[in-house]
Amino acid sequence: MEIKGEIIAYCYMVDRGKPAACIALQERFIEDNLNFIKSNKLKTYIEPLSEGWVTLWIYKYSHILDVIKSLPQYPTSTFNHWVLGKLFGYDENSISNYLRGKIT
Repeated sequence: MEIKGEIIAYCYMVDRGKPAACIALQERFIEDNLNFIKSNKLKTYIEPLSEGWVTLWIYKYSHILDVIKSLPQYPTSTFNHWVLGKLFGYDENSISNYLRGKIT
């Protein structure tokens, strides 16, 4: 899927209730995508990923930024995985099934 198509899909999902979405993006694509996201009345947060690349977060509600900034680099606990699941819009049953297979 091309980048613009992914951004459109993520904006659609976040606008309709998914707390957040993120995508790894080359820096050269930031400006055009920020304009599109903002035209949909959504918020963004950018984190450096590696040289020339960023993680672009899309969210609707201001408190979600606090959650994003509090995320661990590498989730290791049940709580970390649960928060990530909720942030990405997974239901409790799906998170529970994942945790049963992942955390022992």
